Amino acid sequence: METRFLLLITLMFMAGSFSSMAQRGYTDFKTEDGVKVMYSWQKVSPLKKDSDVSLNLRVTNENEYPVNWSFTVTFYNDKMAFQESELTEVCLKPGQSLRGGLAGLRFTSDGLKMEVVNSDYFEWDIEIFDVEQVEACD
Repeated sequence: METRFLLLITLMFMAGSFSSMAQRGYTDFKTEDGVKVMYSWQKVSPLKKDSDVSLNLRVTNENEYPVNWSFTVTFYNDKMAFQESELTEVCLKPGQSLRGGLAGLRFTSDGLKMEVVNSDYFEWDIEIFDVEQVEACD
C-alpha cells in the first residue's frame, strides 16, 4: 500500500515537471478573450555571439470553441514606435497552442540585440488584439 502511494506521488510529480518543461523559456504576457499569449527572446543565429534576437510568441486558445486571433506586434524605442508588424491572423482550435516561426509567430528587427531588448528604453506590445469565434479552423 505504501509503495503504491509513493509511486502515485512520483508519477504526479513527474507529470507536473513535464507540464512546466513545456512552458520553459516563455514568459506570460497577457490573456484576453480566452487567448493566452506568452513570449521569449531568442537569438536568430544561436552560434553567433552578437546575433540579432527575435520575439517568439506562444499562443493558446483557452476557449471551448475555435477562434480567429488577429494581431500586430510593435517595437518601441524610448516610447516611440520604430517597427510594427503586418496584421497577422491565426486560427486556433479549442485548447490548441502554437509557437514560433513555423506558426508565423516570430518577429524581429534588423540590428535588434539582446542588450537593447533588456534595456530600460526598449518595449514591445501587441497593438491590435482581436479574437473572433469561428465555426472551425481550416
